[in-house]
Amino acid sequence: METDGQAVELLLRFTRSAHEAGGYPANELEPRIVELSHALGLPSVQVSSTPTIVQLTVGAFPDQQVFVLRVHPRPVDLYAIGRLDRLAAAVAAGRLDRRGALAELDDLGRHPVARPRWVVAAACGIVAAALAPILGGGWHESVGAGAVGLAVGVLTRVVLRGDRAAAMVTPLGAFVASFLASALAHAGFTIAVANVTFAALVVLLPGMAMAIGMRELATGHLQAGLSNSADALVKLVGLAFGVALGRSVATTWLGPAPTAVPDGFPAGVDVVAAAVVGLGFVVTLRAPARDAVWSCSAAVLAIVANRVATEALGDIAGVVVASLVVGLAGNAVARRFHHSPLAFIVPGLLMLVPGSVGYESASSLLAGRTLTGIDTAFDAFVAMLAISYGLVASTIILPDQPAAQRLARSRPRAA
Repeated sequence: METDGQAVELLLRFTRSAHEAGGYPANELEPRIVELSHALGLPSVQVSSTPTIVQLTVGAFPDQQVFVLRVHPRPVDLYAIGRLDRLAAAVAAGRLDRRGALAELDDLGRHPVARPRWVVAAACGIVAAALAPILGGGWHESVGAGAVGLAVGVLTRVVLRGDRAAAMVTPLGAFVASFLASALAHAGFTIAVANVTFAALVVLLPGMAMAIGMRELATGHLQAGLSNSADALVKLVGLAFGVALGRSVATTWLGPAPTAVPDGFPAGVDVVAAAVVGLGFVVTLRAPARDAVWSCSAAVLAIVANRVATEALGDIAGVVVASLVVGLAGNAVARRFHHSPLAFIVPGLLMLVPGSVGYESASSLLAGRTLTGIDTAFDAFVAMLAISYGLVASTIILPDQPAAQRLARSRPRAA
């Protein structure tokens, strides 16, 4: 049986673009590809997705065709995710033919969301400054984290560019954050160095890789889950190494950093700070400006839900409930406003990911504190599973609608 060549080309190009958009765990990417294949009339399509390889099988025995795409993990691009969801919906609803869909994919490749590099670097500083009070810091830590985060943003988003420099972004960014935080303390600024360092590093933490990896493992996508988890582990070790190197150089040149106890903000300021973090996520996650309200709302909801649930149920149960609430809210917003739920879920998820626990684990292992490192690594593993189970439960209670159904509901009814 001969396969429709244009339909296969569209499916393969959509698959590559969706994978490069990031944000999709295998258990969500694969059904989206199969849904599009049904709309294109392709028979018996099976998909296996990993961070580096996507394999598609088209057709039934004995006429199967196997296509293999070599892909690379990419940062989350919420703008591309939204456009790809709308493209798939339009094809499934018959509003866009194959030629038009291929042209849309070409346009997405030529015109990605582009913001000046100085804006992206400034967003890194804003996220760091707003996260400091959420981590228990005060005005001094917030100002210091903003300055150090800006320096990290300039280094990682402006200076270090291209695939060759990608491997050095994490350790060099961590080195700069650690060294500058210590230097500020030596210069007379009364700051908690650890608070400032971590707040400045949040933009480099592999939060999405950790969350996606655990969710894939929890849903039986073992190969993809192990790959994403290993990628997150390597980056966490790179962060810990960079911080240790920066601290070592600063101590050798300047002496031990002065210690200070943060003077935290009044209660409620962290909720406002979460909204500011959500605004920064609009830039760092490449979301369209119109999604700022969802990003800010998701960050605030995650913080408030986590606090209330933790006080009522304890740490682990609180994380499960908070991720469940974020997932339900994301799917509800998607149903009401007819767009991808990831525009809401991803920012909320990043506020829940316990990156600090994983970072502390890697730091302890590098420093020779093996038992402490193993204990904190297990805590991080349990917390990530809690987030994953909460999100999976949200899809059971309120499933995400297929793209075509979202589009159909958004069209005005004929008179």
